[in-house]
Amino acid sequence: MKLCWIHPTTTNDSLASLWEKLDHVIRPILRDGTELEFRFLEKSGNFVRSLYAEHLNSVHIVEAAMKAEADGFDGVFIGCWNDPLWEAREILSVPVGSVSEQSMLSALPMGRRFAVITVSHKTTIAIENDLRAYGLTNRAINRPVRTIEPESDADLLLGAVEDPYKEFIPRLEAVAADCIRDGAEVILIGCAYYGPLLRAAGYTEIPGTGVMVLDSTSVALKQVESMVDIHQSLGFLKSNRLNLKAPPRDALDRQRENLSLI
Repeated sequence: MKLCWIHPTTTNDSLASLWEKLDHVIRPILRDGTELEFRFLEKSGNFVRSLYAEHLNSVHIVEAAMKAEADGFDGVFIGCWNDPLWEAREILSVPVGSVSEQSMLSALPMGRRFAVITVSHKTTIAIENDLRAYGLTNRAINRPVRTIEPESDADLLLGAVEDPYKEFIPRLEAVAADCIRDGAEVILIGCAYYGPLLRAAGYTEIPGTGVMVLDSTSVALKQVESMVDIHQSLGFLKSNRLNLKAPPRDALDRQRENLSLI
């Protein structure tokens, strides 16, 4: 099985320690025989804290997903909560999963209600939109998506690579306390990068509460692995009616050509 993890940005050498850490933390969770390749976008504004910016970036994520399928990957994992999940599923003929949908679905058997703690106010909007689209609002708390304060930046992220207990976890726990008072039994980390860093540091529960802190990214990737297994073993992939029915490829390619994507 070959999986392609698509990052939502172009490569950034200043975050080299993060990419190395993710590689070290993620690969051991995969089954023997599962190959994983991390890919960055060829083009990206490297900014998704805006509905319009996310919309623009999503085009390049789907293009990268199409290339992954053409290159022979068995499944695609969109490594960001700001994802064009349904758009990619419409076009591709291999399983496509994301951090958002797959981790939310994974949280359902782990607790009655969950909350998502993310990294910026604008990101809460994108995740709330996903939550409604997936029909899972009744399984989340009121105001289900909340953000750390101050918001995340590159310095905080790189600091968490070395020691998430120093700055990130105190910000997380300040928000988690309110989520727990509002009924959260599971906390999902609303960023593709912080979840694995917390798990690697042994942080999987809000101390003294019994509330799980879910490494959304790793759990979601395991779900994609299972989706590919189901597709290969049983033949089930997606419905070919309405939402996920792919358009005629020649019509799609004409549109892509008109937009200078090919």
